[in-house]
Amino acid sequence: MSRLVALILCMASTAYAQTRQHGNLIFDVPAGWSTGSVREDGTLILISDLPGDECEYCYIYITPGFQGQTRLDTYLFTQMTRVIDDDETPDREVIMPPEIFNVAGRPGAMLGQKIDSDVQVLMAGQLFGRTELIAFEGPASDQAKVEASLAVFQRDGAAILETARFVSDGAKPLLPAPQPGDLSGLYRGFSTYWTMGMDSMMSMQLDHRHLTFWPSGPFYVGTPLSGLSAFDRQAALAKGDMSWGNYVAQGNRLTLAYASGDVRDLTAKGDDLIDGEATLFQVTQFADAATIAGSLSSFVYSGFTPGSGIEGGVRATSFTGFHRDGTWTRDATGGGFGNFDTGGGFASSSKDQTGGTYTIQDGLIIRTHTDGSEPARDLIFDTRSDIMIGDQTLEQNANPDQ
Repeated sequence: MSRLVALILCMASTAYAQTRQHGNLIFDVPAGWSTGSVREDGTLILISDLPGDECEYCYIYITPGFQGQTRLDTYLFTQMTRVIDDDETPDREVIMPPEIFNVAGRPGAMLGQKIDSDVQVLMAGQLFGRTELIAFEGPASDQAKVEASLAVFQRDGAAILETARFVSDGAKPLLPAPQPGDLSGLYRGFSTYWTMGMDSMMSMQLDHRHLTFWPSGPFYVGTPLSGLSAFDRQAALAKGDMSWGNYVAQGNRLTLAYASGDVRDLTAKGDDLIDGEATLFQVTQFADAATIAGSLSSFVYSGFTPGSGIEGGVRATSFTGFHRDGTWTRDATGGGFGNFDTGGGFASSSKDQTGGTYTIQDGLIIRTHTDGSEPARDLIFDTRSDIMIGDQTLEQNANPDQ
């Protein structure tokens, strides 16, 4: 038996900070860890906030799993790059081939691998008709760091799979059934924040908020996959999409209880909603099958940091046109240039053109691509002063027939 398997079978007890749900899995967040962002594939990242900088760069990845069963050892081989950034091509070395074991009375398997100067442990558990995947990552630049990371894995990472509860096995979801409410439709607003560019200059950015309510009781933050039509709880859970929940209005307080177990309070002020520094107001949904004539454009430029030895910067522009015949086109360019203090320089550029057709349905503008890639879905709505597509303002054509 390998050392990693021995670790999980002889698991140390761990303290828990809170209970959360992600997709089909209900788990206890270990003390000293916090929930972070959700990746595009629906994987939730837990971040180490352990005291004394213990395992400072450790992460736990909770994937949404999938409906279906397969050989767990084969499955883990197919998931070896699951939690590695797409733009990275690190050196990889399997340090423990997949081994099957028993976890909480269910089939389980683990795979250990070295990723550059990190160690990753992938853990899979098999349910009736489902497979779940959790991964742990920690520093491994030397033997001492490997030992320290594996100790945290033993205490905190492996314990999540051991103590998890599963909705498909009859575990009660954290979110109770919704209660009908008085809110309906899409609300939109934004707040501001500051960021520092490569040139060490501060620039103000907008943080756009989109919040949809249904009179049956659910809410959704962001862009619902099915738009403003009836909300599909099961489809969201299957994707690991936890940006939704139930709302309850009491007086001027609006409580958002997320499916994940998080709770957030907003304040009602007249017909508007106050969410921190953002004021959200209701907007008008576009009619199904409508067409538009206009464009979206953007321009971004940032210079290199002063004193870095390089003068110049990088830029990116894009122009997307929408036409009354239901087609769209997009042109994007990018590039960079620089002159070194020591002499010489460089310049680069790129250009991309694409297009396809679009339809407007259930408050979404859905763009298909001629190359067959995944359709793009954005909210489209009328603020009474502008037509918005996502967080961009549509510049309408002077000739509405174009």
